[in-house]
Amino acid sequence: MSRRDSVARIFRRNYRRWVSAIDLLRPGGLLAWRTEVSRCRTELGMRIEQKTHYTKRGSRSFYRYLGRRKAA
Repeated sequence: MSRRDSVARIFRRNYRRWVSAIDLLRPGGLLAWRTEVSRCRTELGMRIEQKTHYTKRGSRSFYRYLGRRKAA
């Protein structure tokens, strides 16, 4: 299974739930997980939302899958 497909599977299993970027590191690759999220959006037509949570110690990113994009 490709890294993109592994990331997509996590999103599908967690439909409409926020997934921490930390949870995407292993399946997407330490330095490539953001690329794999982008590929899910562009190649698979997945609508994926992103939010960042800021604290005094830094920030954390979260993503959630909202279904497929509607055709134009």
